[in-house]
Amino acid sequence: MKQIDRKLKIAILRVLRESEKPIGSQAIARELQSYGFDPSPRTIRLYLQDMAREGLVDEEARRGRGGGRSITQKGIDEIKDALAIDRVGFTASKVDDFAWQMTFNPASAQGLIVLNVTTIDAHSLERALEEMLPVFEAGLAMGDYLAVAREGEELGRFRVPEGRIGIGTVCSVTINGALLSMRIPTASRFGGVVEMQEGQPVRFTDVIYYDGTTLDPLEVFIKGGLTSVREAARTGHGRIGASFREVPTVAMDEVSKVLRRLKRVGLGGVLTIGKPSQPLLDFPVHEGRTGIVVFGGLNPVAAVEETGIRTQSKALSTFYDFHRLIHYREVLERVRSGDLHHTRMTS
Repeated sequence: MKQIDRKLKIAILRVLRESEKPIGSQAIARELQSYGFDPSPRTIRLYLQDMAREGLVDEEARRGRGGGRSITQKGIDEIKDALAIDRVGFTASKVDDFAWQMTFNPASAQGLIVLNVTTIDAHSLERALEEMLPVFEAGLAMGDYLAVAREGEELGRFRVPEGRIGIGTVCSVTINGALLSMRIPTASRFGGVVEMQEGQPVRFTDVIYYDGTTLDPLEVFIKGGLTSVREAARTGHGRIGASFREVPTVAMDEVSKVLRRLKRVGLGGVLTIGKPSQPLLDFPVHEGRTGIVVFGGLNPVAAVEETGIRTQSKALSTFYDFHRLIHYREVLERVRSGDLHHTRMTS
């Protein structure tokens, strides 16, 4: 290739950086779908050859046709030095890509939802789940369901690494996708930390706008120690993750119908809804739109991190069949019995 596409190049390097072991072109192709790219494995091999010549990729790990590649320190530095124009708006476009590709139908309650994936040390699973359950009971999560997978198993396209447990939580972008399936566009503006008092939202204390970041805001806030979800779940006072959306006011009747359907099937996640064209939690709303604040899908994970259990999360990680999710009240029993993969019965 005479001139490599910089955005795809950086995306490939990100995939290699996030992998805990060398991976091949087919695995890279699968992961790139979550970044909004859909190149063929052959195209990726050509890119990898160019990047190997630049010293960005190490090919020593290759073993035959199925061998993998790993990122070099120079490749890591390349990501850090990526031009701002390549990075700004990355998360916003990823939100739109996932909402468009989601297949869940609110009317039939069938299809694929968007899943966040968190991994923890395998020995910490039961303790982690015990910390998550009060968050679900308090209604501070995105719905009532989650997924669990052991090492070597898959959550959608995500394979759980050795020695780890994968926990999938419903991503709030599922709401965007459900609305879009009914021809209602949603503008995702920012993710933030909301202060709760007596179980009610008071204000945003920290925000990161989606169109100006490559990172998931709630991942940043959790690792920065800015949440107190455990306290909020137990006392009604604390700081939780949430995100700010805008929808067309003219569609609010249909929006309300979709949100009610989602809540009935266990995918409720709305913290508060504003008035047309009026500020919500002190943030202005565009004319002709109505603000909605939804719970962060990683709130249960925030409670786990707050106890000292180390987590590695990837928001907007993959798609997952809704009927394979486990209700939070059943999850500990399922884990202890080893029955994690039976599809739920439809009602």
